[in-house]
Amino acid sequence: MKFSSNQDTFSKYLNMLSRIVSSKPGLPILNNIFLQTEKGKLIMKATDLELSITTWIGADVENEGKITLPAKQLSEFVNSIPEEVVNVEVEKQNFNISTSNNSASFNTMPSDDFPSIPNIASKEEPFIQINSADLVMAVNRVAFAAATDDIKPVLTGVKVEIEEDGVSFVATDGLRLSRQVIKSAKGKQTKSFLVPVRAFNELSHIINEIGGEEELISVYLIEDKNQVMFRVGEIDLMSRLIDGEFPEYKQIIPTGYKTKSEISREDFLNSLKVVDIIARSVLGNKMILDIDSKGDKISLSATQADLGKNESHFPCKVEGEDLKIAFSSRLLTDILNHIDSDELIFECSEAIRPGVFKIKGDNEFIHLVMPMML
Repeated sequence: MKFSSNQDTFSKYLNMLSRIVSSKPGLPILNNIFLQTEKGKLIMKATDLELSITTWIGADVENEGKITLPAKQLSEFVNSIPEEVVNVEVEKQNFNISTSNNSASFNTMPSDDFPSIPNIASKEEPFIQINSADLVMAVNRVAFAAATDDIKPVLTGVKVEIEEDGVSFVATDGLRLSRQVIKSAKGKQTKSFLVPVRAFNELSHIINEIGGEEELISVYLIEDKNQVMFRVGEIDLMSRLIDGEFPEYKQIIPTGYKTKSEISREDFLNSLKVVDIIARSVLGNKMILDIDSKGDKISLSATQADLGKNESHFPCKVEGEDLKIAFSSRLLTDILNHIDSDELIFECSEAIRPGVFKIKGDNEFIHLVMPMML
């Protein structure tokens, strides 16, 4: 193997690949990145057996070949050198890499030991295509609501529901639920599957890195292997799907309300910061939300017996009845930090029913937060 490539491109794609390489894999080969040269391009692969990335960049190839070597160390070396031509030659199982003033040699492992990653031909029709900007928006508004532990594996994923009138992305950890519908993406057939939230976070990172805001993301289902693949330009992100039944969430989404408030996200966040000084010391970060329909305001308060209490309020437009309800300040802060609009709507019927957040003028997003005991 012998090739040369530009440092900036090589570095950029190495960084994407090395993000999914496990720091403590069960198999030593999983520490490595797979490299292959053929017909004027450098093919690169990385996997942790749950998530895989395959991509390629243009390269000046003198000798074709394939090899694997430590991903993290190679990435660090290429990141640390100036933006110039990088020359690579493999001799006697040593990966020799150099520029005008820097060089390194890495030990390698045979490419035959690297796990096989399924490949989708470029001519194969995707199951569905989604605008990259829409997908990044959906991931940002939904992924944070998924569970972060593996007690219930189905809650660590995002449910993708493909229907004729759009695609829904749904996540819940049992205390909250987020759903975003993308109407611009429509499926030829109805289908639903559970994608690990980590896969969507990596996909969002890749889209942001390559700057493909107007690209179409092609989605392929490999049902015999229980996998899904997302194609972003020349990058393929492959992920295992999660087995299991996602909760029947539609029945818990309220269809009406007794109290509706139009609120400023910034005002709400500022009040939460004040109240959280006390609330973060309370079990469950409990705080009280009190809606005053006559005064057109919302008051937030928190009390901790050994510490004290505090309160903050802000104006809003209220429709309906007064309401007092308790929430975790952490959960409210999370949702407000993941909404990219300042005009919000909060709806609720009673203190034991979920609070509902919506974006004013956007009927395709909804977020539910379960209340705490008053």
